[in-house]
Order: sequence, then C-alpha cells, then structure tokens
Amino acid sequence: MTIGDVTIYKVGNGPNSLPDDVRSKIVAAVSTYLDAATVKPLQTGAVDEASLATTLAPAATYRAAGVDRGALLDEGLPKATGRIVVNTLPLKLTALADGDGRVVVVTARLDSIARTRTQKGAVTISRKGDLVFTPDGDTWKIDGYDLAVERSGKGLVAPTTATTAVPGTPTAGTAK
Repeated sequence: MTIGDVTIYKVGNGPNSLPDDVRSKIVAAVSTYLDAATVKPLQTGAVDEASLATTLAPAATYRAAGVDRGALLDEGLPKATGRIVVNTLPLKLTALADGDGRVVVVTARLDSIARTRTQKGAVTISRKGDLVFTPDGDTWKIDGYDLAVERSGKGLVAPTTATTAVPGTPTAGTAK
C-alpha cells in the first residue's frame, strides 16, 4: 500500500507536510483494517476481532458491532480456496494540524478490491470511501468513516452493496 496525494490544512505554526511517522502509522492502520475485516474472514470465516480492536476507536467499534457491520466487515462469505489478492489505489491523505503543530485528524481515501476463489466460484469485494483517523496514544485509529462496499461473484448467495457513514468525533489526543 502506498500514499498518493497528501493535503495538510494548518492553523498558525502547523507543519507544512504530514510527518513521515504519521504517514506510516496511517498506512499500517489501513492495512490492519483490511486484513482483519476482509482477508481473515475469507481465510477463516471470522473477522479478526483482536486486530480490529487495535485499529478502531470506540465510536467506530460501537458502530461495527451493530448497524454498520455489513459495510465495515466481510462476514458470512464462503471461505477462500485460493489466494486472496487485495489491491489498493494509493491512499489520498488529508490532514488537519492545530496551532501547536500537532496533526489532530487524518482522512484516508480508500479504494480497494479483494479477489479470491471459493468452492462456488470467484468473489470480488470492492470497498471505497473515507476513513477518518484520530491519534490514540502512539497509534492512529479509525474514528469515523464514509464507506461503500460491493460484493459480487458466483461464490455469493446474492451480490450485496452496503453504504455507511458516521462522522468522526475527534477527541483530545496527542500525536506522537
């Protein structure tokens, strides 16, 4: 996974660019999310809840347990019988820095496609939208999102499409 365009909005003496450590933590969080929400369910039939917990903030965790589960997670699909290939376009990042130079929120534009084969046939999962990250100690977690997912293929009972959005609720935190 790579980073594409980066835009930073700042107040006062904010940084002119997104720090490299923040960039790498956002990429790691998106990668962990895709692995926990898409790859593991296709491999094992279950979401990797422990890994998911490391990448979702409390508000997103709450929503993922309820009404938005179908858009955030790929559950109930047949298990993969072959390789699972996940391709992403470069992440487009938009960041906001406060007057003290701290990056306080980052939005990552996600455009991914996962493909695999099951006993019943090919399956494709396309997920597009924005993931809103806020700092949580030394990590960055998904606090909000606006996502659309489309699942298709002979391996599914019926193709599905789901869209969900919840505004990020930035909390006080310090980026490290």
